Amino acid sequence: MFTTKKRLLTARSMAKVLQLTLAVIKPDAVAHPLMLEALHQRILDNSFVIVRCKDLVWRRQDSERFYAEHSGRFFYQRLVEFMSSGPMRAYVLAREDAIRHWRDLMGPTKVFRARHTSPASIRAQFGLTDTRNTTHGSDSVESAEREIRFFFPEFCVEDWMKKEEPLFRAGQIQYDLQKLTHTLAPHS
Repeated sequence: MFTTKKRLLTARSMAKVLQLTLAVIKPDAVAHPLMLEALHQRILDNSFVIVRCKDLVWRRQDSERFYAEHSGRFFYQRLVEFMSSGPMRAYVLAREDAIRHWRDLMGPTKVFRARHTSPASIRAQFGLTDTRNTTHGSDSVESAEREIRFFFPEFCVEDWMKKEEPLFRAGQIQYDLQKLTHTLAPHS
């Protein structure tokens, strides 16, 4: 569905500062290319700007470090093993109130609850179990910054907010179909 050409998008001038969040497509979804493509398209269709995108595979140690706050909880071992079981895709997403919008789009963590309370959500439509629930998203500004640093150590949230956010918010951006990210459009 994606082609290799670049497509130019005109961004509406947005009044509010863009917020960043981390979004992860978990191994259960990445294992199915059509599902991964559909989820990527859902991100675009819901007015998110894709600032960074990368595919990666975690070692068990990576998973243990990321989920250290859950160590000792009944689901910890299952989650650690699952998140290091195969490829995943991580995004830095931007939009006004990005954390809330991404969490709303994902739906409740528990798939059964998602199917009953948020049937149009990603987890309701694609989730298999409470562990294999397709997506992860930051739950606060603080966790977004910490999680973005974990997945994208080369990316500096402060620098992006200071230097690029005003340009993304005010100007034209282009979507690069090869890189699967938005970038600033070159000046004409």
